Amino acid sequence: MRHAFFGDIHANLEALRAVLADMITQRIDDMYCLGDIVGYGANPSECIAIIRDLACPAVGGNHDAAAAGKLAVDQFNEYARAAIIWTRRHLSQEETDWLLALPLIRHFPDYSIVHSSLDDPGDFNYVDSVVEAAACFRKMQRPLCFIGHSHVPVVFFEDEPQALPRYTLSLDQTIQIEGRMIVNPGSVGQPRDEDPRAAYCIYDSDEMQITFRRVSYDTAAAAGKVRAAGLPELLAFRLEIGR
Repeated sequence: MRHAFFGDIHANLEALRAVLADMITQRIDDMYCLGDIVGYGANPSECIAIIRDLACPAVGGNHDAAAAGKLAVDQFNEYARAAIIWTRRHLSQEETDWLLALPLIRHFPDYSIVHSSLDDPGDFNYVDSVVEAAACFRKMQRPLCFIGHSHVPVVFFEDEPQALPRYTLSLDQTIQIEGRMIVNPGSVGQPRDEDPRAAYCIYDSDEMQITFRRVSYDTAAAAGKVRAAGLPELLAFRLEIGR
């Protein structure tokens, strides 16, 4: 089966639609959302509606929690904080309640999904070094864990349980499954690896491979919506440069 993992949509409707269209061409059997559906972008309600209509397993991210009032905004930088406050004003109570109900972790037979880390997921720590990856590996009960949060595609490999893991950022090719792995597919709606294209990944459980996908979308339209909404200019500029 071919399983798609995507997250960090951040209310970017254009990017989300482009990724879902690409999934059709890739013969996807099921989908999993890794959180941060809202925040930063100008279409939070529309993105929530799409994820709800897909009825795919999803976990909550820190921006989802903050937009729903579960996480204090003072934990965010000024640009993220402004977007969260704007998002709160534009969500219905039903949408807020749906975000509040998202679990932090979901387990499946061969993999788990979490927005940040299996290690204290409610703290929303980044897994962006081998030290944080090792902490996540210690909590893993499945061979694979799919995460988001950093907006940068990366794979961590556990060669030996007591050793620090190794990692790769070179993900322009198919990765063969090797033992236990933590996989971050990158961001749909706000990539930060200097590639503005939307990102997601596919786990082929028959071939035991993970393929990383990049999808072009109308970044100008998405950035224009951010500006028109009166959100911080930096949030629009980041879409254009992928940073």
